[in-house]
Amino acid sequence: MSGGLDPGAATLLRVWRLFVLCLVATVAVAACDSGPQAPPITGSDLVCSDDFCVSYPVGWEVEVGDGFLAFTHPDAPDQAFATLGFLNMEAVVVNAGGSWPTTTDQVVRSFWQLLEDGGVATFGALERLTGGAFRSVGAYEDGRMWHLLIPHDATTAISLEVRGPNSSWEAHADAFFAGLEVPG
Repeated sequence: MSGGLDPGAATLLRVWRLFVLCLVATVAVAACDSGPQAPPITGSDLVCSDDFCVSYPVGWEVEVGDGFLAFTHPDAPDQAFATLGFLNMEAVVVNAGGSWPTTTDQVVRSFWQLLEDGGVATFGALERLTGGAFRSVGAYEDGRMWHLLIPHDATTAISLEVRGPNSSWEAHADAFFAGLEVPG
């Protein structure tokens, strides 16, 4: 042999390196998750404003405002919260440096771009849902953020944002998203 590894050993070495890389990536992601774990979802409550209703997991505190709903969780009041309201899609896109009109997925990307430009979030993933809505997820300052955007009219969307100190709060975000009701 000419000093190289035999093919079997070379393959084993590549697999080992891939395993170590995956392990390091998993530890790095887990290290970003901090704060209290989400409590189990034991039921839901319903709250409505003039514009929409949402069923949300029991335990969240709610504030009904003019055109919005705001939620905090007492287990992590500075890290676990949700907001539901209208979003001016055109303003988001233009402020992110884009041009209007554009597609809804580009509105979501512009939304995250504004957060990234502000140094408070990083975009993770985007998923198109039935009916033209988009669900996205990313990291936000001290935890995770999940966002649901549903086009309402030509320039307005319904925006539901849920934040939690770590990925254990995703079940709560999913419950908020599944519980959203938009009249008419």
